[in-house]
Amino acid sequence: MESAIHDLRIDTLKTQRDVCQLVCASLDKELQASDLTLEEQAALAHRWDHALKESRSLQLAIDMLEGQETKRV
Repeated sequence: MESAIHDLRIDTLKTQRDVCQLVCASLDKELQASDLTLEEQAALAHRWDHALKESRSLQLAIDMLEGQETKRV
């Protein structure tokens, strides 16, 4: 049972990471629009930076949990 919960945690984190990566890609496309004001560009860049940092944090958590999994086997 513990192994199943562990696997579900990893799957959940991977899904969250994938969503963050999709958000980053979407925000990047929005930033490419030439009709944005400087304030709009700054707001999008801030959101992109936040999503990127969250994605990296999630990947770190995934790596740590997968490392624990390797040690248990």
